[in-house]
Amino acid sequence: MKSFTAPSFTITARMLELVASVSEKSGAINALFLNKIPEDVHRKNQRESIISSLMIDGSNLTKVQMESAFSEISTDNTDKETAEIKNAALAYEKIGQWHPYSYSSFCAAHRTLMEGLSETAGELRTDVVGIKLYRKKIQTAPDPKQLESLLENLFSYVKTSRDLLLVRSCVFYYEISFIHPFDQGNGRLARLWLKVLLNEYNPVFGSLALESLMLAQKQPLHDVLSRCTRSGKSTLFIEFMLGLIDEALGKLLQQRPPVISADDRITAFRNGYTQEIFTRRDYIQFFRNISTATASRDLQTATEDGIIHKTDDKNQTVYRFRTK
Repeated sequence: MKSFTAPSFTITARMLELVASVSEKSGAINALFLNKIPEDVHRKNQRESIISSLMIDGSNLTKVQMESAFSEISTDNTDKETAEIKNAALAYEKIGQWHPYSYSSFCAAHRTLMEGLSETAGELRTDVVGIKLYRKKIQTAPDPKQLESLLENLFSYVKTSRDLLLVRSCVFYYEISFIHPFDQGNGRLARLWLKVLLNEYNPVFGSLALESLMLAQKQPLHDVLSRCTRSGKSTLFIEFMLGLIDEALGKLLQQRPPVISADDRITAFRNGYTQEIFTRRDYIQFFRNISTATASRDLQTATEDGIIHKTDDKNQTVYRFRTK
């Protein structure tokens, strides 16, 4: 295991509270959608994520114009704004394919995002640059000669640290904001890679419209970044980002669930429940949002269809799946 220097932050009670809430909500979403976000929901949220990310970076287009520009991404239109959207769409489509702990994959993602927009797409910067918030320089980014070692250390941390992956993902986003490894496109790449890392934790995160909350909270987000810069610790930023992730999951929970059949639920339970024997209560807890009556009907139908076997054991009815 390669050693690394850990970024500076403190695990707080607030972080642990948010991690617990995020874990609970992501489990509830998996149960609600049977571990597969509907394609229309995923597409809608992904489009919103791309538009919001580009608006955070100061795109010249309004949100309405960007929505319209999405219809141009399959054409040969080469103007800058359409290219930005086309590139981002390609990069976001690969969220589950980028290797979250790979430095070379990270650079390849930057190349995809900035193709035709930067002559150095995918290449580390070679000039000293200043990092700005509200158009005001707050510090000088690291010397270009340090970039490779800083990134290697950061990827080693995020891959091998025992810190919770949710926390590591937020730390990674924060550190990239100040390593500023590329001439352009650092913000949109950091937001994309946050999704790539979160997707490793649970694929449901690939369908979150997290960037829209970042856009809505752009000023508070920058305020927290500035405070963390002064303190030299990313604790407040991690708490802030975990709060946004928790809020985004809450919004996804409120979106329309698909119509799910009893067969769909039985199949999802069979694939997702790890114990050999289960009760009706286990079945209800797995799905979280179904009634006792619905659970009873599902199990009764599956019993009659020969999918599960029912046994009365010590005043309790237990079930097990029949072998195929």
